[in-house]
This record gives sequence, structure tokens and C-alpha cells, in this order.
Amino acid sequence: MSFQMIDELIARCADRIGLTEGQSRLGLSAALALIQKHAQPDKVSALMSAIPGSSELAQEGTAITDNKPRGLIGGLLGKTGGAGGAAMADAMALNQRLSKEGIMLSDMQAILPIAMEFVHEKTGSDMLRDVLGSIPGLGPLMTTG
Repeated sequence: MSFQMIDELIARCADRIGLTEGQSRLGLSAALALIQKHAQPDKVSALMSAIPGSSELAQEGTAITDNKPRGLIGGLLGKTGGAGGAAMADAMALNQRLSKEGIMLSDMQAILPIAMEFVHEKTGSDMLRDVLGSIPGLGPLMTTG
């Protein structure tokens, strides 16, 4: 399998944000794992098919997104907030885990528009924006602007 396309995105994010390629890979893999878990499956499948290597990268990300401590607020959101609360709780826990690897929330916020631009270049559509918009509770927060 060719990971060339996803490796191009990893390198682009690292270069533009100032992360190492390893940090960029970790941040993207975790984000893709959350997308795979919370977004509409048909939209996720189309995105993964359109960007070779993205499905494998999402699988790498499950290691950092699974078995995560959520803390008090994250735990409450996950239990009482429905699907939107669960996505928000997972994102909060992910932020804590990534910050331990030197990847700050601002880095993840910077990765998102780079990834959207990349996906648009490669597919000719706003496919990533559509996928993100399907995440209950989080989609509107990530796709404004």
C-alpha cells in the first residue's frame, strides 16, 4: 500500500506548524481516529478511500485515543452529553495526551486548515469539512471560519 499521499500531508503540517514529522504524524493519527469514531461512517469511508494511507494512520491513532483518562468534566460530558458530549470528552482527553508529547491545542488547531486545504487539493471538494461537520457537538466548532 502506498502511504505517499498521507506522508505528504504529514510533512506539510510539520513544515508549516514547526512540529517534528513524528509529532505531526501523531497529531494527525489521533485526529483521524477521533473522526473515524465519531463522524458519519459513510462520509469517513469516502474520505479514507480518497486519501491513501489515511485509514492506516487512523488505526495508529487509536492507541492514543483508546483507554484515555477523561478527568471529571470529560467523564461527565461522556456520560451525560450524548454523542456530542462523548465527542467533546474524547477531544478533551486527546488534548491532554497530545500535550504530553509536545503537541499543543494551538498545533492541532493549525493542523485542521492545512488538512482541509490538502484534502480539497487532492479531491476537488470540501470532503474533510463535510466529514467534520457530521461529528455531533464538535463539527460546527471545527468547521466555522
